[in-house]
Amino acid sequence: MNKREDETFPTNPEEARLDIELTRKELGETAQALAHKLNIPARARESAQHRAEVARTQLRQRTTAVRSQLQQRTTQARSQLHDGSVRVRASVEKNPKPAVVAGALAVLALGGLILWRVKR
Repeated sequence: MNKREDETFPTNPEEARLDIELTRKELGETAQALAHKLNIPARARESAQHRAEVARTQLRQRTTAVRSQLQQRTTQARSQLHDGSVRVRASVEKNPKPAVVAGALAVLALGGLILWRVKR
């Protein structure tokens, strides 16, 4: 034996028992690790499950982000539409003649379209 082995070698029965138990435990862990590495179908299944879970998590995060953006943009669009309608209403109340003329032209155009379709 070399000097290093002499230092770690058990000197009494109790140390020998402890050394044997530790060695058995280490061998058991090594055997489990090897069995896991050799079980390729199980490892492939675990890998696929992990990737699927990562994909689901990313999908949930992106869906939440898109919903949030959509909600913000919808709120912004509603606000802009409301502001625009308020301005149009104020403009029409201030000077109704252009709105009346535009309405009359729209009615005439619609009437002309109806007559044209009926005559065809």
